[in-house]
Amino acid sequence: MIPLRYGLRDRVRLTKVSGAPHAVCDLPLAVLRLDGRAARLLESTAVGAAVDELAAGLGMDPEQVVRLCEYFRSRGLLDVELDGHAVTMPSVTVIVPVKDRAADLDECLAALARLDYPRDLLEVIVVDDGSSDASAAVAARRSCTVLVNERTRGQSYSRNLAAAQASGDLLAFTDSDCVVHPGWLRELVVPFAWTRVSAVGGRVESYFSTTLLDRYEQVASSLDMGRRLLVSLDALDTFYMPTCNLLVRRDAYLAVGGLREHLRVGEDVDLCWRLRARGNVLVYAPRGRVWHRHRDRWPAMLRRRAEYGTSEATLYALHTDKRKRLLLPAWPALSLAVALAVLLLRNARLIPLVLLPWTIDVARRLLNLHAQGVTVSPWLVGFSALRVHLSLAHSLLFLAVRYCLLGLVVPATFVPRLRLPLAFAVLYTSAVDYSVKRPRMTFASYVGCAVLEHSAYQVGVALGCLRRRTLRPYLISLAARPRGPVRPGQPLSRASSPPRSRAT
Repeated sequence: MIPLRYGLRDRVRLTKVSGAPHAVCDLPLAVLRLDGRAARLLESTAVGAAVDELAAGLGMDPEQVVRLCEYFRSRGLLDVELDGHAVTMPSVTVIVPVKDRAADLDECLAALARLDYPRDLLEVIVVDDGSSDASAAVAARRSCTVLVNERTRGQSYSRNLAAAQASGDLLAFTDSDCVVHPGWLRELVVPFAWTRVSAVGGRVESYFSTTLLDRYEQVASSLDMGRRLLVSLDALDTFYMPTCNLLVRRDAYLAVGGLREHLRVGEDVDLCWRLRARGNVLVYAPRGRVWHRHRDRWPAMLRRRAEYGTSEATLYALHTDKRKRLLLPAWPALSLAVALAVLLLRNARLIPLVLLPWTIDVARRLLNLHAQGVTVSPWLVGFSALRVHLSLAHSLLFLAVRYCLLGLVVPATFVPRLRLPLAFAVLYTSAVDYSVKRPRMTFASYVGCAVLEHSAYQVGVALGCLRRRTLRPYLISLAARPRGPVRPGQPLSRASSPPRSRAT
């Protein structure tokens, strides 16, 4: 069973153009010519349908259905949700490592005691990692198993120790500074009905909400993977989920050797990547929530961000197949290049040139649509193209700010012409993020917080690269067109191959 349910989005219409079935999505704009099987699949999702229902009705393998649905979802045609109405509850061992957090651990275990999950299927193991406070005593007062390290061995060692003794089919990891939602496990066990799924993660939200740092962490935490359900099918992607909110099949965890104990940061990324390398599927289900006590002082928070940055060089050295990937279509890239050139030259008379690549792109799209016999409002085509151009500008400029801001400040100090493009990069990326995330702070405060965080992270990346003598974290694989759909296992048959899109 694959417990996913797909539904056609309201903005999508299925129609025929010159006798051929097409799917048209207004926003994001996509016009796709469909083969017969793909057309029937989309028609079947008009009122929502489970994967197994779609597979039975179309005579397809359920995993083929998922791959095809995820392709359509990536084009904005489908929504997805978990379908757990017939899922059997597996046994779960919750593992909580702790060091010198007695008060936090007490609240963590109290929340676990309130879980809406069958008691006879639940085991809790607390690993005291050489604490000097009463953490072990707090755990002993609760109905859980307590393991004690005589000296501090680290979270990865502690988790591996507990995993070796766990009785549950699933290992559920959380931290002593986290408080789980009562429905945490009920939400996250659902995807495991699909046997290919080896790990499922949930959303990590901020426990605190009072200070400026708290409000920034609420929208910019590196542990929060967002609000959208994700199904990771591509073994080459860099998707991961943090161990403070992660469930893993015990057999799969032990098969890859658990967490690498020598890694102090990035061990969760490494685990997810090793699971993916074995052909497993990862699922992120944001409704399985925990609240995390982040570092609530700026020095501690920035130091932690720098530590995260140092892990990149190590991770890319361990996983040589991984690399940052970015889609770089020609006309949006040219728009950004022209805009930066105008800022660099500081010549207002050149500003109209910024619109030239966008104008050509819109005309090209309209001609493609006309050639297909598809009628779409020119205003909609123009707006859709503008979104693509602005989105690419954000992606490229964000990478520059995230990884190179401090390095760019130095030349900008001596070359005044570089200051305006650099300021534009910082303000533009911050403005886009601010409008999307809507933090409870002023824009100026958000920019200041973001600059501090980016600076700390890139210092860590640079230090990691120096230690490892590598530049791999700075390398980006660029492509002018999107890669074909992911095909784990057997390739899609020609009859159900994703259709070509001529306008997006």
